[in-house]
Amino acid sequence: MRQLLAAALFLLAAAPAGAARLERGPYLESMTSKMATVRFRVDAATPAWLTYGAAPDCERFQTMLAAAKEQRLPLFGLTPDTTHCYRLYLPAGQSTGAYKAFEGTFTTFREEDKPYFSFLAFGESGSGSEEQLELAARMDAFRPDFVLHTGGIVDSGLDADADEQYFKPYAGLLARTPFFIALGNRDYGRDFRKEAGKGFLKANFTPFHSVPLTGLPPHYYFFDAGNARIFVLDGNAFDGAKFAPPLTPGSKQYKWLEYFLGKTNREWKIAVLAQPLYSTGSRGDPAERLAALEPLFLKYKVDLVLQGGNNNYERTKPVKQGVSDEENGIVYVTLGGGGMAPEMQRRNEEWSDKFLPVYNFALVEVKGKDLDMTVYGADGSVLDEFEVQK
Repeated sequence: MRQLLAAALFLLAAAPAGAARLERGPYLESMTSKMATVRFRVDAATPAWLTYGAAPDCERFQTMLAAAKEQRLPLFGLTPDTTHCYRLYLPAGQSTGAYKAFEGTFTTFREEDKPYFSFLAFGESGSGSEEQLELAARMDAFRPDFVLHTGGIVDSGLDADADEQYFKPYAGLLARTPFFIALGNRDYGRDFRKEAGKGFLKANFTPFHSVPLTGLPPHYYFFDAGNARIFVLDGNAFDGAKFAPPLTPGSKQYKWLEYFLGKTNREWKIAVLAQPLYSTGSRGDPAERLAALEPLFLKYKVDLVLQGGNNNYERTKPVKQGVSDEENGIVYVTLGGGGMAPEMQRRNEEWSDKFLPVYNFALVEVKGKDLDMTVYGADGSVLDEFEVQK
C-alpha cells in the first residue's frame, strides 16, 4: 500500500502556492466500535486521498475520493478500542503531486465487554463569544470518547455561520472525537414555525453532518458506547417546529423510541434532547413534553436525561411525576451554558437541586455501574459533582 501511494503521489510537506486547501475540518462523526466517518471541506472541488491504520501505521490503508468540495468518508472494518491515525492529502496545485494537509488520530469505541467510557456534554454554544472560546479551550484539554451537544450549535442555524461558531472553536476536539448533536429550534431556522422554514434544515444542517442510521437522520437516532445506549431525540415539534417529526404518543418517533428502549439490555440508558422536561429556567411550559416522555422514561428505566434549551446549568434531584423520588426518579440535567449569555432562574421548585446561571460544560465518566458527572465553568473551576449508582 505504501508503494502504491508513493507511486501515485509526489508528497510535499506543506501546502504550495495554488494548492487545494482545507476550508473546514477534518471532523469526526457517527462513530462505533468498528467504523468512523471523516468529513471535511476543501476550498474548491478537488480529489483527495486518505490513508489510515492502527497507530502508528498511518498508511496501512488508502482510499481516494472523487473531486468534490464537501467530502464524507465512512471508514469500515476498524478494530474496537484502538487508536487509529489518519492522513489527508490534497493536490499540490500546478504540480502532479500532493501534499499532506492534515494528520490526526482517533480511538474507536469499546464494546459492551469493556463497560467504561467518558464523554463531554454541553449546549447552547453558538455565539462566537469570548466565553464560548474560553470554554472550548478548556474542553480541548480532555480526551473523551465522544461529545454530546444538547442543541444550539449555531445561533442563526445558517451554515454560513457554522465555521465561526462551531467548527473553528472545537477544531481540535472535532478532529479526534466524534460529536453527536441534538437538533434545536435554531437548526430549523428563525421561521421554524412557518411554511417559510421548509427546507432550512436540509440546506444548512443535513449536508454537513453524519449521524448513525439507527432512526431518522438527522432528527433522531441512538448509538452504543461500552455498556450504554444513548438516545438523541428531536423534540422541536413540541415548540411548534412545522417540519420537525412529532414526539407525541403514537407518532413514528415515539414508537421508535419505545421499541428501542425496550429492546436494549445495556446497563445504562441516557436520553438527550434540546427541549427541557424539568427546568426552572426561561423555556416555556413543559407540560406536553412531560406528559409524552416521562411515562416512557420511567417505564424503561432511563438513568439520565441531558437537556438543552435554557442558557444555564441545572440539575434536578431524582424526580418522578413532579415529586422527588430517590428510589424511582430520574435525574434531569440542563447543560445550556456553552457560550450564549446565561439566563436567570424563573421560579423555585422542590425537585431542583442546583441552578447556576453560568457558562458550563460537563465531563461524564461511566465505570461499570457507576456514573460520575463533573461540571466545569469557563475558568476551569468545578461547579458541581454528582454520582449515579446502579
